[in-house]
Amino acid sequence: MNRQLLILLIGRIITNIADSLYMIATIWYVKTTTDSAFLIGLTSAIAMLPVTLQFLYGPLIDRFSKQKILFFAELGQGILVGIIALLYFSNVLWLPLLFMLMFLALALSEATYPTESALIEGLAERKDLTRVNSFFAFSYHTLDIISDAISGILIIFVGLGIIYVSNSVLLIGTALLFLIYLKVPKTKKEEQPSTLKFLEQYKRDFIDGYNVVKGRTTLLSLMFGIIGINVLATMGLAMLPVISSNSAEFGFWLTAMSVGTLLGTVLSSKVEHLSLNRILPLTSLFSGICWIAAFAMSELYILPFIFFGLSWGGIGIIGIYVQTLIQVNLPQEYLGIGFAFISSILGSLSPLGYFLGGLFGELSSGPLILLLSGIGYFTFTVYFWINPKLNGLNNPLHTSFE
Repeated sequence: MNRQLLILLIGRIITNIADSLYMIATIWYVKTTTDSAFLIGLTSAIAMLPVTLQFLYGPLIDRFSKQKILFFAELGQGILVGIIALLYFSNVLWLPLLFMLMFLALALSEATYPTESALIEGLAERKDLTRVNSFFAFSYHTLDIISDAISGILIIFVGLGIIYVSNSVLLIGTALLFLIYLKVPKTKKEEQPSTLKFLEQYKRDFIDGYNVVKGRTTLLSLMFGIIGINVLATMGLAMLPVISSNSAEFGFWLTAMSVGTLLGTVLSSKVEHLSLNRILPLTSLFSGICWIAAFAMSELYILPFIFFGLSWGGIGIIGIYVQTLIQVNLPQEYLGIGFAFISSILGSLSPLGYFLGGLFGELSSGPLILLLSGIGYFTFTVYFWINPKLNGLNNPLHTSFE
């Protein structure tokens, strides 16, 4: 791994730690101050809304300096989290204001994901993409495990305010890391001088990128299947704080997610030679079985966490595959807008899933919603097998099918 990829990786790890801790802190703040399943679900829904706006960043990512985009996004996020900390210590952290600041901070954070994914494709050899994507995911998911495992303990012994302050410092430090040390080559589109005004150029780049993504019909068919998983899964995830008796138990569920995802990222490079029409539906089927098993035996101490982690092992494999498939099937000069558009598609209904999870959880029970949410993985398996565009994908991961 070259030096620039290493700097990008370090920045990604720090950002993931900060994002994980302040999101968990925010969810637990809402739980302890309201004890409302609906408001907990609403908090997660608001947190997911910025994902649906990623398509707006695409033309900017492809046209402007990716280093500066990362710098300003991290800096802005750090400042906003610092404001949350200040309001918390001043005892004036009004929930609507918290939601607004969280939304703005995460909107800036969402700009970094397609930017970094586009940079990885440019800094790594194509034959190494799965390995590099897996290594990135492995590294920051390892830190996520630590963050999730200690988050509940930190909330108890350190306090929410200190978590907000420390995360603000981490994010601003990451911004400076990118500004000083990250050096990346310009793409063809960055080097092309524009004779148009900003909004006119933005509109043209937006339409061009949209047409490129729209023409990848097989890739989009796959992404629409993933949406089905996301909607039902997020309904269940909204219930994790509800079924947790304390912040430590909530941290254990999150730790199981991170451990499982880490396992999936490790295995993804081991199975990349298998055809897509074998590995993707079978992996989703495995995740669905483990997810339902986790909550069907919720009283059996450690077993629910083990099965929940195993379900996220399959999800980890699918996540690496999705990222690599986008990189392989889109032209390099459109990777930024491609990632932004597709991320928006994938996250488009996730806020609805969290909202419905909180609403139905208020009307019924958390364990019931969690059991129902596992159906999404079975739905994707059936969708993959009956869709003629997908069931014929007998090529391995690195072969473009568009």
